[in-house]
Amino acid sequence: MSASTTLARSEFTLLVRNRVLLFNALVMPLLFPVVVLIIGRGDGLSDAAVSAALEVFALFLLVFLVFYNLLSAYTTRRDELVLKRLRSGEATDNQILLGPAVPSFALTAILTIAVSAIIVGLGGGLPVNPLLILGALGGGAAMFAALALITSTFTRNAEAAQITSLPIILIAMAGTSFLRESLPDSLDRVVELTPMAAVLDLVNLGWIGTTDPDTEALAFVDTFEPALAPLLVVAAWTLGSIVVAKTHFRWEPRA
Repeated sequence: MSASTTLARSEFTLLVRNRVLLFNALVMPLLFPVVVLIIGRGDGLSDAAVSAALEVFALFLLVFLVFYNLLSAYTTRRDELVLKRLRSGEATDNQILLGPAVPSFALTAILTIAVSAIIVGLGGGLPVNPLLILGALGGGAAMFAALALITSTFTRNAEAAQITSLPIILIAMAGTSFLRESLPDSLDRVVELTPMAAVLDLVNLGWIGTTDPDTEALAFVDTFEPALAPLLVVAAWTLGSIVVAKTHFRWEPRA
């Protein structure tokens, strides 16, 4: 069994044993989108209701399940000298850092399938371009995992993560449609370059065929062109975060 597989299995075991964390990881990203869908159902699910549910789902999934949980995991394992001990073994640095992220990536896939099935089951229709949804949530999970690595470099302990995570959480919330609509037009272009705004644009393009539920939906082929810009934003944030993390990530507590 390879080192990466062993580390991944250990992380899954820790997740299953932590009932509170497991509950939050499985229930919270599903509960709020379902509530939004039920409230907006009426005579049938509108594109606006589906869009709102998907945005809530992506926010809870990527910010709290992926980003915050990984930030806490990396910080805790560093302070307990787990990361330092692992570096003295057979595992490479990349395998050590990927281990805690595997459960989050797996849950991202499982919950995405679950939410998609719920939307379709409640009459929300099929996605226009499933590839964009996979790219949005898969790429988003990688991006927020990389952001967790960066944030952990200046997070002293798990308790401090509640403070150091706030900038990323606030930036992510600014990317939701509700807050974007309340911002001045002069800031719209800036917000489009934030991580969550790019993910949500891709999710909306993928499911309803447009970033604005009040506009006409595009066909499958036509969704790729407007998706290029948010895809580049996600890629830039992910690669940039990985480069910074490789240089500044701390493997042991500060002296």
